[in-house]
Amino acid sequence: MAGGNRIVNKNKKVNGLLAVQGDTESARYIPESFYEGIVVDVILDHTHPFYSPDGYNVGTIRVRLFSVDNARNSKLLDWAYPVDATIQEMPLLGELVLIQKILGSYFYNRKVYVAHRIQENGMLNLEKSLDRRTFQLRRKVAATSEELELNGHKFGEYFKPDNRVRPLKHFEGDVLVQGRMGHSIRFGSSQMQPGNKGLAPNIILRTGQGKNIEKDECTTDEIFGLVLEDINKDASSIWMTSDQVVPFEPSTIDAGSFFRSLSNTVQKYDGSQMILNSDRLVLNSKKSHVMLMANDEVYINSFNNTSIDTDKSIILTANIDILLFASRNVDIFTDVDFTLTAGRDLAILGEKKTSIYGKKIFIGTSENDEEPMVGGTSLSKFLARLILAFMGNPPLPPQTAQAATVVPAPVPGVATFQHVMTAMGPGVLNPFTVAQLVALYTELILPNPGQTVPIPFSGAPFNSSDNFVRLSNDVLFPIEKNNFEAGKSMTTEVNKWLLSDKSSYKVK
Repeated sequence: MAGGNRIVNKNKKVNGLLAVQGDTESARYIPESFYEGIVVDVILDHTHPFYSPDGYNVGTIRVRLFSVDNARNSKLLDWAYPVDATIQEMPLLGELVLIQKILGSYFYNRKVYVAHRIQENGMLNLEKSLDRRTFQLRRKVAATSEELELNGHKFGEYFKPDNRVRPLKHFEGDVLVQGRMGHSIRFGSSQMQPGNKGLAPNIILRTGQGKNIEKDECTTDEIFGLVLEDINKDASSIWMTSDQVVPFEPSTIDAGSFFRSLSNTVQKYDGSQMILNSDRLVLNSKKSHVMLMANDEVYINSFNNTSIDTDKSIILTANIDILLFASRNVDIFTDVDFTLTAGRDLAILGEKKTSIYGKKIFIGTSENDEEPMVGGTSLSKFLARLILAFMGNPPLPPQTAQAATVVPAPVPGVATFQHVMTAMGPGVLNPFTVAQLVALYTELILPNPGQTVPIPFSGAPFNSSDNFVRLSNDVLFPIEKNNFEAGKSMTTEVNKWLLSDKSSYKVK
C-alpha cells in the first residue's frame, strides 16, 4: 500500500516548490510513502552471509512489500534499514513492519502488533502462502489455528517462542516497555496494589517471568492473558516505589537469626523504598567506594556465612556498644598482635573453661618479669620436704619427680628425739610441735578435687580447686599464618535459557 500526504502551507507555491518569502525557493514538497511488508530475512551479526565487512548493514531486513512483491522471488526482494538507532528492536521472520522510502532507500519502523502476542507477532506461513490467500490483514486471520501453529514456522536461526510468557496487565496511566522473553519496565503507580486507589508513582524492572504465573495468576489461560509482576517469583526485579505496600518475602524469613538483632523490625514494606530481589546480588565499585548508609539501622542476614575480607584493615567504631554473640565459637586469629583495651572494666568469662596461652604470660604488667608466679603443687612438695627434714624422715623424691599416687603419713625419725643439743645432752622435739608438723604435712599431701585426675600435693588449703597454672607453658598448638590466596576464577553462570520447556525455566 502506498500513499502520500500533501503539505498544507499558506506560503506561495512556485513550480512545485514551497516559498516562504516572495519567490525564494526554500523547501521541496516530498510525498510520504508507506508500505506494509513482511520480514523475510534479518542481518543480526557477522555470521549472516550478507554481512558487510564493516558491519554497516547490521539490523537490515529483507522485506516483501505487499501489493508490490507478491510474485517476486524472495532472493530478489529489497533491503530496509531501521529508521531509529536509539531504540533497536529487530523484527523476527514473518513479522509485519511499516516501510518508508527516504532518500531513495527503504527504512522500517518497529514491528506491528498485528497478532497481539507478546513474544512474536509473525504472520505464520504467510510468506509461503501469498499465492493462495489475500493480503488483507485482519485479527481473525492473524489468530487462526494455522497462524498459531508454531512448529511449522521459522522465526530465525534459533529463536523459539515460549508459550508461557504473558503480557503485563495495564493500569490507567501506565507506560509499559515489554520484551519478548518475559522482561519489562513499568512506569506505573500504586493502583496496582490491591485496594489502593492512589496514584503514587513507581518504576518496576523485571526480567524472567515468575514460574507458573501463567497458570496460577493469569487473567485467562489463553496466550493473550495478562499477568502482574511478582517480586517473590520473578527471576530478577527492582521495585522503586514512592508510596505503596510491596508484598515482599525475605529469603531468610524462616531462619532462626531473622531480625534477631534488629531493634526496630520491619513489619511491612511500605512507603518510599527500593527493593532488589534476585538469586544473586553483586555490588562492585571499580575505582572508589561502596557505601551503605541508613537513617535507622543497617541489617545483614543470611542462612549461611557472612564474610568480610580485605587486603588492609577492618575498622569498627561505635558511639555506644559493639556486641558479638555466637551460639558456638568466636575465633579471632591475628598474625601479629591482638589487644583488648577497656576504659573501665574488662571481663573475660567462660562458663566451662577459660584458657590463656602464650610463651610468656604477664598479669598486672606488660613485660616486667621480676616476680615469677608460684606453683601450688611445687610449693606443697617443698614444704613437705622441709617438714620431713625437721622430723628426721627419709626425704621425698626430688622436687621435680612425679609424686606417688598415695603418700604415706610421716613417722618421727631419729631427729625427732635428737633435735637439739643441751647441757644435759640431746633434746627431744616438743611432742606438740611434732603433732602440728604431722597435721600440716597431712594437709599438704592431699589431692586436688578439681583435677580430672587428682594428684597428691595439689590439694593444699592455699591451692585453688578450679584455677590452675603451670610453671612452664604448654607447647602451643601450631598457629598458621593467614596466607591469603587470590580466588580462582570459575565459570559458574549459564549462557542459555531453554524457554521452550513447558514445566519451568531451565538452563542448558
